[in-house]
Amino acid sequence: MPLIDFSYAVGSLSPDARSRLADKMWSTALRWEGIEVNETSGSVAWVYFDERPRDHVTVGGHVPGQNIYRLNVRVMTGFMDQARIDNLARELTELVLEADGTKGDGSGPRVFCIIEEIPSGSWSIDGKTWTTVFTAQTLKLENARIAAMEKAVASRPRIDVPYEAKS
Repeated sequence: MPLIDFSYAVGSLSPDARSRLADKMWSTALRWEGIEVNETSGSVAWVYFDERPRDHVTVGGHVPGQNIYRLNVRVMTGFMDQARIDNLARELTELVLEADGTKGDGSGPRVFCIIEEIPSGSWSIDGKTWTTVFTAQTLKLENARIAAMEKAVASRPRIDVPYEAKS
């Protein structure tokens, strides 16, 4: 159930390249989360393309001479292990550089990919909170995986501090 923010400078990608990425990013993320790619899972796999003026993307205070990109991928905790995170970051980076189609100028990194795990109970769609277990059940994951998620979530309880506002 990824939520992907993809930022880059105007002109970095052709419309065709952006269309190819739109087709691949969400399904790649779902696959590495271990979620079947289908209409239901696709309905909650969103990608935002954030194209910015070229002078609004800088490196060390300067407009870079090569196209650079930032991917911020939010996933719900419990769906990824480190190997899946590593592979998701690698594959998304490869997709971006393939869509970019340039070799870059060798002056430094070109793709920052940040995978952020959102704690169970901190994700909401249309005002309804989706926990890790609820999401796994809704997406009809295997029972053994759901049970493992329940156990993992229970072992890392939220820190809830009661607060009462003074009138």
